[in-house]
Amino acid sequence: MLVSKSKQNADHHVYDLELPMYATSNGRIGQPYNSLSFYPPAIYLGYNSIHGSIPIEIGQLDSLHQLGLDHNNFTGNIPGQISNLKDLFYLDLSVNHLSGEIPSTLTSLNFLSFINISYNNLEGQIPTGTQFQGFDVSAFEGNPELCGLPLPNECQALKGFDQDVDKEHQIPWFYVSAALGFIVGFWGVCGSLIFNKTWRYAYFRFLENVQDMFYVMMAVRITKMKRRLNAN
Repeated sequence: MLVSKSKQNADHHVYDLELPMYATSNGRIGQPYNSLSFYPPAIYLGYNSIHGSIPIEIGQLDSLHQLGLDHNNFTGNIPGQISNLKDLFYLDLSVNHLSGEIPSTLTSLNFLSFINISYNNLEGQIPTGTQFQGFDVSAFEGNPELCGLPLPNECQALKGFDQDVDKEHQIPWFYVSAALGFIVGFWGVCGSLIFNKTWRYAYFRFLENVQDMFYVMMAVRITKMKRRLNAN
């Protein structure tokens, strides 16, 4: 039920306007809409004070080409049933109080050439990989919690995911670099000792000299300690 509380008649008296939408048991729209079928397939109720949620039965108006519900007081989520309007090419839900995420099913509206859902309370990521990225930024602005292209603000969850992916790619390369460095260093030393006899002899002489020097240092230290003990 769509309800307006700001309509005035010719006598300037304010009255309530109710726009019921009926669905019959076989899933077809009832008389209130069918009786107007000779009009162009469009609904425009903009610039009223209609409140409440958008009826899901609106998805049964399968011949609808244009839907304008902007500048009202609609609340709740955008009905995913709008995606059933396969011939829809104009959708304006701007300046309301709609919340939640944009239904991903709306991306199936192949003829949609105009959309405006700005200045609501929508959140989450704009559906990707669709014509939604080709619409102007102004079609989505005024929703602080909405993110993703074509808006300039990147979704934090997606950004964190990309950073995690980068880290996953960086860690293996770190270990590969360390392994390559070890292999090059190891064979750089051992290969020289194996294939160069002069270097091999020099290397072992160096080890013997280090061993002798270490032995002498230990012997001197032990001797000094014994002298101190005897002096006490």
